[in-house]
Amino acid sequence: SGDIIDMAFSKKRVQDRKTWLTEFEPGTFVDYSVDCMSYEDFVNRELVLFSMADNERSIPSIMDGFKPSQRKVLFACFKRKLKNEIKVAQLAGYVSEHAAYHHGEMSLNSAIVNMAQDFVGSNNVNLLVPSGQFGTRLQGGKDAASPRYIFTCLETIARSLFHPEDDQLLTYLDDDGQSIEPAFYSPVLPMILVNGADGIGTGWSTFVPNFNPADIIKSLRSMLNANEDEEVDIEELQPWYRGFEGKIETSRDSFETVGKYKFTDSKRSVHVTELPIGVWTQKYRETLDEMLVNKKWISRYDSNISDVSVDFTIIFNANDYSKFSEDRELFEKTFKIRSKMSMKKMNLYGENFRLEHYKDANDIIEYYALIRLETYAKRKKYLLKILV
Repeated sequence: SGDIIDMAFSKKRVQDRKTWLTEFEPGTFVDYSVDCMSYEDFVNRELVLFSMADNERSIPSIMDGFKPSQRKVLFACFKRKLKNEIKVAQLAGYVSEHAAYHHGEMSLNSAIVNMAQDFVGSNNVNLLVPSGQFGTRLQGGKDAASPRYIFTCLETIARSLFHPEDDQLLTYLDDDGQSIEPAFYSPVLPMILVNGADGIGTGWSTFVPNFNPADIIKSLRSMLNANEDEEVDIEELQPWYRGFEGKIETSRDSFETVGKYKFTDSKRSVHVTELPIGVWTQKYRETLDEMLVNKKWISRYDSNISDVSVDFTIIFNANDYSKFSEDRELFEKTFKIRSKMSMKKMNLYGENFRLEHYKDANDIIEYYALIRLETYAKRKKYLLKILV
Protein backbone atom coordinates (compact mmCIF):
# COMPACT_ATOMS: atom_id res chain seq x y z
CA SER A 1 0.00 0.00 0.00
CA GLY A 2 2.91 2.35 0.74
CA ASP A 3 4.25 1.92 -2.79
CA ILE A 4 0.92 2.70 -4.51
CA ILE A 5 0.48 5.89 -2.42
CA ASP A 6 4.08 6.86 -3.20
CA MET A 7 3.45 6.30 -6.93
CA ALA A 8 0.34 8.50 -6.85
CA PHE A 9 1.89 11.48 -5.05
CA SER A 10 5.71 11.39 -5.06
CA LYS A 11 7.44 14.12 -7.10
CA LYS A 12 10.12 11.60 -8.06
CA ARG A 13 7.69 9.20 -9.75
CA VAL A 14 6.19 11.30 -12.54
CA GLN A 15 7.11 8.66 -15.14
CA ASP A 16 5.32 5.94 -13.13
CA ARG A 17 2.19 8.12 -13.00
CA LYS A 18 2.35 8.57 -16.78
CA THR A 19 2.46 4.78 -17.24
CA TRP A 20 -0.40 4.36 -14.71
CA LEU A 21 -2.60 6.81 -16.61
CA THR A 22 -1.62 5.49 -20.05
CA GLU A 23 -2.75 1.99 -19.01
CA PHE A 24 -6.15 3.25 -17.78
CA GLU A 25 -9.07 1.24 -19.17
CA PRO A 26 -12.38 3.09 -19.81
CA GLY A 27 -15.21 1.72 -17.68
CA THR A 28 -13.05 1.38 -14.56
CA PHE A 29 -14.95 2.24 -11.38
CA VAL A 30 -14.82 1.56 -7.65
CA ASP A 31 -17.35 -0.67 -5.88
CA TYR A 32 -18.56 1.25 -2.82
CA SER A 33 -20.82 -1.57 -1.61
CA VAL A 34 -17.86 -3.30 0.09
CA ASP A 35 -17.20 -2.82 3.81
CA CYS A 36 -13.52 -2.12 3.39
CA MET A 37 -11.32 -1.27 0.43
CA SER A 38 -7.59 -1.64 -0.15
CA TYR A 39 -5.45 1.44 -0.91
CA GLU A 40 -4.58 -0.25 -4.20
CA ASP A 41 -8.23 -0.50 -5.25
CA PHE A 42 -8.91 3.10 -4.26
CA VAL A 43 -5.91 4.44 -6.19
CA ASN A 44 -6.40 2.26 -9.28
CA ARG A 45 -10.19 2.58 -9.51
CA GLU A 46 -11.13 5.96 -7.97
CA LEU A 47 -8.09 8.24 -7.84
CA VAL A 48 -7.27 7.31 -11.42
CA LEU A 49 -10.67 8.72 -12.52
CA PHE A 50 -9.93 12.03 -10.80
CA SER A 51 -6.45 12.14 -12.36
CA MET A 52 -7.82 11.45 -15.83
CA ALA A 53 -10.44 14.21 -15.37
CA ASP A 54 -7.73 16.56 -14.06
CA ASN A 55 -5.69 16.03 -17.23
CA GLU A 56 -8.73 16.49 -19.48
CA ARG A 57 -9.49 19.84 -17.84
CA SER A 58 -5.85 21.00 -17.83
CA ILE A 59 -4.45 19.83 -21.18
CA PRO A 60 -6.03 20.90 -24.50
CA SER A 61 -6.79 18.93 -27.64
CA ILE A 62 -4.47 19.15 -30.65
CA MET A 63 -7.58 19.43 -32.83
CA ASP A 64 -8.99 22.78 -31.66
CA GLY A 65 -6.51 23.90 -28.99
CA PHE A 66 -9.30 23.99 -26.39
CA LYS A 67 -9.72 22.69 -22.88
CA PRO A 68 -13.34 21.55 -22.21
CA SER A 69 -14.40 24.86 -20.58
CA GLN A 70 -13.21 26.87 -23.62
CA ARG A 71 -14.96 24.47 -26.00
CA LYS A 72 -18.20 24.85 -24.02
CA VAL A 73 -17.92 28.65 -24.25
CA LEU A 74 -17.48 28.60 -28.04
CA PHE A 75 -20.28 26.06 -28.45
CA ALA A 76 -22.66 28.28 -26.45
CA CYS A 77 -21.63 31.36 -28.46
CA PHE A 78 -22.30 29.54 -31.75
CA LYS A 79 -25.62 28.18 -30.45
CA ARG A 80 -26.72 31.66 -29.38
CA LYS A 81 -25.33 33.22 -32.61
CA LEU A 82 -23.69 35.77 -30.36
CA LYS A 83 -23.25 38.82 -32.61
CA ASN A 84 -24.49 41.41 -30.08
CA GLU A 85 -22.61 42.13 -26.87
CA ILE A 86 -23.73 40.58 -23.58
CA LYS A 87 -22.23 40.64 -20.09
CA VAL A 88 -19.55 38.02 -19.42
CA ALA A 89 -21.47 36.94 -16.27
CA GLN A 90 -24.62 36.51 -18.38
CA LEU A 91 -22.76 34.45 -21.00
CA ALA A 92 -21.33 32.24 -18.23
CA GLY A 93 -24.90 31.49 -17.08
CA TYR A 94 -25.92 30.62 -20.65
CA VAL A 95 -22.89 28.31 -21.02
CA SER A 96 -23.72 26.53 -17.73
CA GLU A 97 -27.29 25.91 -18.89
CA HIS A 98 -26.71 24.92 -22.53
CA ALA A 99 -23.34 23.14 -22.28
CA ALA A 100 -23.83 21.44 -18.88
CA TYR A 101 -20.87 23.04 -17.11
CA HIS A 102 -20.61 21.38 -13.69
CA HIS A 103 -17.81 23.39 -12.07
CA GLY A 104 -17.48 26.82 -10.44
CA GLU A 105 -18.68 29.88 -12.33
CA MET A 106 -15.45 31.74 -11.52
CA SER A 107 -13.42 29.35 -13.66
CA LEU A 108 -15.97 29.73 -16.47
CA ASN A 109 -15.79 33.54 -16.26
CA SER A 110 -12.00 33.23 -16.34
CA ALA A 111 -12.16 31.03 -19.48
CA ILE A 112 -14.36 33.61 -21.27
CA VAL A 113 -12.05 36.49 -20.28
CA ASN A 114 -8.94 34.57 -21.43
CA MET A 115 -10.51 33.84 -24.84
CA ALA A 116 -11.10 37.59 -25.40
CA GLN A 117 -7.71 38.94 -24.25
CA ASP A 118 -5.59 40.59 -26.95
CA PHE A 119 -2.63 42.20 -25.16
CA VAL A 120 0.98 41.25 -25.98
CA GLY A 121 1.72 37.77 -24.65
CA SER A 122 -1.91 36.57 -24.66
CA ASN A 123 -3.80 35.42 -27.81
CA ASN A 124 -2.54 35.96 -31.34
CA VAL A 125 -6.16 35.62 -32.51
CA ASN A 126 -8.82 36.27 -29.85
CA LEU A 127 -12.13 34.54 -30.70
CA LEU A 128 -14.23 36.79 -28.44
CA VAL A 129 -14.48 40.60 -28.45
CA PRO A 130 -12.96 42.30 -25.36
CA SER A 131 -15.47 45.12 -24.73
CA GLY A 132 -14.32 46.63 -21.46
CA GLN A 133 -11.38 45.94 -19.15
CA PHE A 134 -10.36 42.36 -19.97
CA GLY A 135 -6.86 42.75 -18.51
CA THR A 136 -3.64 44.24 -19.82
CA ARG A 137 0.06 43.48 -19.96
CA LEU A 138 0.48 45.50 -16.73
CA GLN A 139 -0.51 42.42 -14.72
CA GLY A 140 -0.77 39.74 -17.41
CA GLY A 141 -4.57 39.88 -17.49
CA LYS A 142 -5.08 39.68 -13.72
CA ASP A 143 -6.31 43.28 -13.77
CA ALA A 144 -9.50 42.33 -15.65
CA ALA A 145 -12.69 43.91 -14.29
CA SER A 146 -15.50 41.95 -12.64
CA PRO A 147 -17.50 39.76 -15.13
CA ARG A 148 -20.66 41.77 -14.41
CA TYR A 149 -19.07 44.97 -15.77
CA ILE A 150 -17.54 43.71 -19.03
CA PHE A 151 -19.17 42.62 -22.28
CA THR A 152 -18.30 40.25 -25.11
CA CYS A 153 -19.54 38.64 -28.32
CA LEU A 154 -18.04 36.53 -31.11
CA GLU A 155 -15.23 38.07 -33.16
CA THR A 156 -16.03 38.09 -36.90
CA ILE A 157 -13.06 35.82 -37.61
CA ALA A 158 -14.36 33.06 -35.32
CA ARG A 159 -16.80 31.68 -37.90
CA SER A 160 -14.12 31.83 -40.63
CA LEU A 161 -11.84 29.62 -38.53
CA PHE A 162 -14.62 27.34 -37.25
CA HIS A 163 -16.62 27.01 -40.46
CA PRO A 164 -20.42 26.58 -40.04
CA GLU A 165 -20.47 23.86 -42.71
CA ASP A 166 -18.31 21.67 -40.45
CA ASP A 167 -20.88 21.75 -37.62
CA GLN A 168 -22.82 18.76 -39.00
CA LEU A 169 -19.68 16.64 -39.17
CA LEU A 170 -18.73 16.90 -35.49
CA THR A 171 -19.36 14.27 -32.82
CA TYR A 172 -21.52 15.94 -30.17
CA LEU A 173 -21.32 14.76 -26.57
CA ASP A 174 -24.29 13.78 -24.44
CA ASP A 175 -24.82 14.82 -20.81
CA ASP A 176 -27.78 13.02 -19.22
CA GLY A 177 -29.76 13.20 -22.44
CA GLN A 178 -28.76 16.78 -23.26
CA SER A 179 -26.75 17.29 -26.46
CA ILE A 180 -23.80 19.51 -25.59
CA GLU A 181 -20.51 20.60 -27.20
CA PRO A 182 -18.58 18.36 -29.64
CA ALA A 183 -15.72 16.11 -28.54
CA PHE A 184 -13.53 18.55 -30.47
CA TYR A 185 -13.90 21.18 -33.18
CA SER A 186 -11.96 21.03 -36.43
CA PRO A 187 -10.90 24.60 -37.31
CA VAL A 188 -9.24 25.42 -40.64
CA LEU A 189 -5.98 26.21 -38.78
CA PRO A 190 -4.41 24.32 -35.84
CA MET A 191 -5.49 26.87 -33.19
CA ILE A 192 -3.24 25.17 -30.63
CA LEU A 193 -0.28 26.74 -32.48
CA VAL A 194 -1.98 30.09 -33.10
CA ASN A 195 -2.77 30.86 -29.44
CA GLY A 196 -0.53 28.35 -27.65
CA ALA A 197 -1.40 26.54 -24.42
CA ASP A 198 -0.26 26.11 -20.86
CA GLY A 199 -1.51 23.61 -18.28
CA ILE A 200 -0.51 21.30 -15.43
CA GLY A 201 -2.35 18.02 -14.89
CA THR A 202 -1.44 14.77 -13.08
CA GLY A 203 1.75 13.18 -14.37
CA TRP A 204 1.57 15.40 -17.45
CA SER A 205 1.87 19.10 -18.15
CA THR A 206 1.88 21.08 -21.38
CA PHE A 207 3.36 24.23 -22.84
CA VAL A 208 2.94 25.25 -26.47
CA PRO A 209 4.14 28.73 -27.51
CA ASN A 210 2.25 31.01 -29.94
CA PHE A 211 3.15 30.92 -33.64
CA ASN A 212 2.41 33.25 -36.53
CA PRO A 213 -0.85 32.28 -38.36
CA ALA A 214 0.74 33.38 -41.68
CA ASP A 215 3.66 30.94 -41.13
CA ILE A 216 1.24 28.13 -40.22
CA ILE A 217 -0.77 28.73 -43.42
CA LYS A 218 2.45 28.68 -45.47
CA SER A 219 3.51 25.35 -43.91
CA LEU A 220 0.07 23.81 -44.48
CA ARG A 221 0.09 24.90 -48.13
CA SER A 222 3.57 23.38 -48.61
CA MET A 223 2.21 20.07 -47.33
CA LEU A 224 -0.93 20.19 -49.46
CA ASN A 225 0.95 21.11 -52.65
CA ALA A 226 3.49 18.29 -52.30
CA ASN A 227 3.03 15.02 -54.16
CA GLU A 228 2.01 11.99 -52.07
CA ASP A 229 5.33 10.16 -52.53
CA GLU A 230 7.38 13.33 -52.07
CA GLU A 231 9.26 14.04 -48.82
CA VAL A 232 7.91 17.38 -47.57
CA ASP A 233 10.58 19.66 -46.18
CA ILE A 234 8.64 22.19 -44.09
CA GLU A 235 10.54 25.17 -42.76
CA GLU A 236 10.77 25.02 -38.97
CA LEU A 237 8.30 27.39 -37.35
CA GLN A 238 9.57 30.08 -34.96
CA PRO A 239 7.47 31.23 -31.97
CA TRP A 240 5.73 34.56 -32.61
CA TYR A 241 3.65 36.82 -30.37
CA ARG A 242 1.47 39.53 -31.90
CA GLY A 243 2.71 43.02 -31.00
CA PHE A 244 5.96 41.81 -29.39
CA GLU A 245 8.83 44.11 -30.41
CA GLY A 246 11.74 42.25 -28.84
CA LYS A 247 13.79 39.34 -30.23
CA ILE A 248 12.99 35.64 -30.15
CA GLU A 249 15.99 33.30 -30.27
CA THR A 250 15.37 29.58 -30.73
CA SER A 251 17.54 26.58 -29.98
CA ARG A 252 16.77 22.88 -30.53
CA ASP A 253 14.16 22.42 -27.79
CA SER A 254 13.72 25.86 -26.21
CA PHE A 255 13.46 29.53 -27.08
CA GLU A 256 14.34 32.79 -25.40
CA THR A 257 12.47 36.08 -25.66
CA VAL A 258 14.60 39.20 -25.23
CA GLY A 259 13.25 42.66 -24.42
CA LYS A 260 14.26 45.85 -26.23
CA TYR A 261 16.68 48.33 -24.63
CA LYS A 262 19.24 51.01 -25.46
CA PHE A 263 22.15 52.29 -23.35
CA THR A 264 22.83 56.06 -23.17
CA ASP A 265 26.44 56.82 -22.15
CA SER A 266 25.94 60.52 -21.42
CA LYS A 267 23.21 59.83 -18.84
CA ARG A 268 24.61 56.53 -17.47
CA SER A 269 21.19 55.03 -18.20
CA VAL A 270 19.38 52.36 -20.18
CA HIS A 271 16.02 52.87 -21.88
CA VAL A 272 13.86 49.69 -21.76
CA THR A 273 10.96 49.71 -24.24
CA GLU A 274 10.00 46.02 -24.35
CA LEU A 275 9.96 43.17 -21.81
CA PRO A 276 10.23 39.42 -22.48
CA ILE A 277 7.03 37.40 -22.94
CA GLY A 278 5.55 36.54 -19.55
CA VAL A 279 7.34 39.36 -17.70
CA TRP A 280 4.52 41.76 -16.86
CA THR A 281 5.08 45.50 -16.54
CA GLN A 282 3.83 45.90 -12.94
CA LYS A 283 5.96 42.99 -11.74
CA TYR A 284 8.98 44.48 -13.49
CA ARG A 285 8.44 47.78 -11.72
CA GLU A 286 8.42 45.90 -8.40
CA THR A 287 11.76 44.30 -9.37
CA LEU A 288 13.26 47.77 -9.92
CA ASP A 289 11.78 49.01 -6.63
CA GLU A 290 13.47 46.11 -4.84
CA MET A 291 16.83 47.07 -6.37
CA LEU A 292 16.34 50.64 -5.11
CA VAL A 293 15.44 49.51 -1.59
CA ASN A 294 18.48 47.21 -1.47
CA LYS A 295 20.67 49.98 -3.02
CA LYS A 296 21.75 47.59 -5.77
CA TRP A 297 23.12 48.78 -9.12
CA ILE A 298 20.67 51.64 -9.75
CA SER A 299 20.21 55.11 -8.24
CA ARG A 300 16.70 55.69 -9.62
CA TYR A 301 14.38 54.96 -12.54
CA ASP A 302 11.73 56.88 -14.48
CA SER A 303 8.59 55.07 -15.51
CA ASN A 304 6.38 56.25 -18.36
CA ILE A 305 4.44 53.01 -18.84
CA SER A 306 0.85 52.56 -19.99
CA ASP A 307 -1.42 49.52 -20.16
CA VAL A 308 -0.11 48.79 -23.67
CA SER A 309 3.47 50.11 -23.72
CA VAL A 310 6.68 49.56 -21.75
CA ASP A 311 8.86 52.60 -21.03
CA PHE A 312 11.48 52.53 -18.25
CA THR A 313 14.58 54.73 -18.05
CA ILE A 314 16.94 53.16 -15.52
CA ILE A 315 19.81 55.30 -14.14
CA PHE A 316 22.76 53.30 -12.84
CA ASN A 317 25.10 53.98 -9.94
CA ALA A 318 28.33 55.65 -11.13
CA ASN A 319 30.49 52.53 -10.85
CA ASP A 320 27.90 50.05 -12.21
CA TYR A 321 27.09 51.59 -15.62
CA SER A 322 30.22 50.40 -17.42
CA LYS A 323 29.90 46.88 -15.96
CA PHE A 324 26.42 46.38 -17.45
CA SER A 325 26.86 48.37 -20.68
CA GLU A 326 29.96 46.30 -21.57
CA ASP A 327 28.47 42.94 -20.61
CA ARG A 328 25.02 42.77 -22.21
CA GLU A 329 24.54 39.13 -21.16
CA LEU A 330 25.04 40.09 -17.51
CA PHE A 331 22.61 43.02 -17.89
CA GLU A 332 19.90 40.86 -19.50
CA LYS A 333 20.22 38.22 -16.79
CA THR A 334 20.39 40.62 -13.80
CA PHE A 335 17.62 42.92 -15.03
CA LYS A 336 15.35 40.09 -16.27
CA ILE A 337 15.38 41.28 -19.88
CA ARG A 338 15.67 37.70 -21.16
CA SER A 339 13.44 34.74 -20.35
CA LYS A 340 13.78 31.13 -21.45
CA MET A 341 10.89 28.81 -22.31
CA SER A 342 11.09 25.09 -22.96
CA MET A 343 9.50 23.39 -25.97
CA LYS A 344 9.92 19.88 -24.51
CA LYS A 345 6.40 19.73 -23.06
CA MET A 346 4.15 19.73 -26.13
CA ASN A 347 1.78 17.11 -24.65
CA LEU A 348 -1.73 17.20 -26.11
CA TYR A 349 -4.83 15.06 -26.51
CA GLY A 350 -4.94 13.52 -29.98
CA GLU A 351 -7.97 12.68 -32.11
CA ASN A 352 -8.31 9.35 -30.24
CA PHE A 353 -8.44 11.14 -26.83
CA ARG A 354 -5.07 9.80 -25.70
CA LEU A 355 -2.27 12.04 -24.47
CA GLU A 356 0.58 12.20 -26.96
CA HIS A 357 3.90 14.03 -26.99
CA TYR A 358 4.76 16.17 -30.04
CA LYS A 359 8.39 17.06 -30.58
CA ASP A 360 7.82 20.41 -32.36
CA ALA A 361 5.30 22.62 -34.19
CA ASN A 362 5.85 20.82 -37.51
CA ASP A 363 4.96 17.53 -35.81
CA ILE A 364 1.64 19.08 -34.74
CA ILE A 365 0.99 20.51 -38.23
CA GLU A 366 1.61 17.14 -39.91
CA TYR A 367 -0.76 15.35 -37.53
CA TYR A 368 -3.40 18.08 -37.83
CA ALA A 369 -3.30 18.40 -41.63
CA LEU A 370 -4.22 14.74 -42.17
CA ILE A 371 -7.28 14.98 -39.90
CA ARG A 372 -8.33 18.29 -41.45
CA LEU A 373 -8.11 16.80 -44.96
CA GLU A 374 -10.42 13.97 -43.84
CA THR A 375 -12.84 16.64 -42.55
CA TYR A 376 -12.85 18.35 -45.97
CA ALA A 377 -13.68 14.99 -47.59
CA LYS A 378 -16.55 14.49 -45.10
CA ARG A 379 -17.81 18.04 -45.74
CA LYS A 380 -17.84 17.47 -49.51
CA LYS A 381 -19.71 14.18 -49.06
CA TYR A 382 -22.25 15.85 -46.73
CA LEU A 383 -22.83 18.84 -49.04
CA LEU A 384 -23.37 16.54 -52.04
CA LYS A 385 -25.83 14.48 -50.00
CA ILE A 386 -28.00 17.48 -49.04
CA LEU A 387 -27.88 18.91 -52.58
CA VAL A 388 -29.22 15.72 -54.19
